[in-house]
Formats: sequence, C-alpha cells, structure tokens
Amino acid sequence: MGSTRFRMAFFSLPVVAAAALGSAALTPAVAATGPSMTVNGNAVNIAIQGPRESLKFYWAQNGTATWHPETVARGGTTFSAPSMTVNGNAVNIAAVGPHNSLKFYWAFNGTNTWHAETVARAGTTFSAPSITANGNAVNIAAMGPNHKLKFYWAQNGTATWHPETVAGAGTTFSAPSMTVNGNAVNIAAVGPRSRLKFYWAFNGTNTWHAETVARAGTTFSAPSMTANGNAVNIAAVGGRDILKFYWAFNGTTAWHAEQVAPPGSVR
Repeated sequence: MGSTRFRMAFFSLPVVAAAALGSAALTPAVAATGPSMTVNGNAVNIAIQGPRESLKFYWAQNGTATWHPETVARGGTTFSAPSMTVNGNAVNIAAVGPHNSLKFYWAFNGTNTWHAETVARAGTTFSAPSITANGNAVNIAAMGPNHKLKFYWAQNGTATWHPETVAGAGTTFSAPSMTVNGNAVNIAAVGPRSRLKFYWAFNGTNTWHAETVARAGTTFSAPSMTANGNAVNIAAVGGRDILKFYWAFNGTTAWHAEQVAPPGSVR
C-alpha cells in the first residue's frame, strides 16, 4: 500500500432497537440497513450490503442514468450498513465483517480493484461504523463489546490500526456519528437510558471528554452529526417520534434543543 493511499469519512444509521438489545443480540441479519452515498467529482457513488452478505458498489456519471455495478467484497463478508466517502483520488468503505469484525475497503478512482483491511478482529464490533478523514489519518468509531464506544485510527498509507476506548462498558447503545471539527474529533451516540451523549478529543491525543447533550428518555435513534462553522449540530429521533435537533458552540458544553418536526412525524 503506497503513500498515495487515501481514506474516508461517513456516518451510518443502524437499527438502534437492535443495538439496544446488547452486543450478543445484534445479529448480522438485524444489523444490516440501507445504503451509503457520496459525490465523487462528476459522478455519484453508492454502497450497500448485497445478496448473501456481500458488499456492492454502484456509480454513475452526473447527468446519466447508467449505473455501473461492482462487487467490493463477496458473500459472507458484510453484516452492517456500509459507511463511505471519497478522499482525494480514492473511494473508501467501512462495514462490519464476519464474526463482528471491522472491515475497511478502498479503491482508486477509475478502477474496480478493491483492497481489503481488517481494522479490528472478530468479536469487536457491534454496530455499523462511522468514519472520517482527519488530516493524514483515518478515524473509525463503532460500538464495541459490552456497549463500549471504540475508536480506531491509522496513518494514511499504512494498515496499522490503533484502538482506543472512548467510553467504557454500558455507555453506548447505538451506532455512533463522527465528524472532524477543527483540531478535534467529535463523536455522538445514544447513551444509557436513551440519553444523547457527545465525546470529543483533540487531534493526536487519546483523552476523550464526555458531555450529555440530552437527558435520559430523550433519544430513540442513532444520531447524525456535522460541524457547522463554529458549532456542532446533532439530530436524532426523540420521544413520541419527534425529530429533535441540538447544537452547541465549539468550546462550550451548553447544548440548545429544537423540535424539527412534531410528534408522529418520524418513523
């Protein structure tokens, strides 16, 4: 793997009800969800779990309806929704692999040769991953055994993945959402008793800071998160099928809540 290797960023939304049942209950059939999509120059890219737990990739040039299929990984390899983005001259995809391992795939733009890596061994990964590029490294977050929140990073051009524990056992009950925010990495996930939790660490450190975005009984889906100027934005489904939105200025712990859509508007 040469120095021209590039990495990716994306978050994914698994079935939270399944994640909340516990690591042992999150079976491959339950964990699988929908596609991941990104824009890639003058084309659109889509990744999705395919037949017999394969990993499929499709692309089309902008302005056309001709979709080109590729098999990223054969049957028996993929057991979650994939996470995908474009970074430089490559497409990157991450997903849960066999026996709850964590797998990573990449291909240079314009080729259909997919390269596979194992980020974490069997028995480590119990949610669809979230992944982001961070300078000259790639970051991946996922729910680990016993509802831990796990984080992995590797320098571009290497296949050496470094694991960290963001939050210990009994803290995480959904797939995470992750983004890079200036000189920090941000992660959001559902916490104990349906809280909404937020974690951040400065680039190059393994000291994770925890915040509670919303109290117990407020959050009933995996979150989606993005950085927005000098603020962080998070969305999730709340009680009574309300769509909720939370934001905080960078460097503060004061989270502001908004109702995006009324009760019964989200399923």
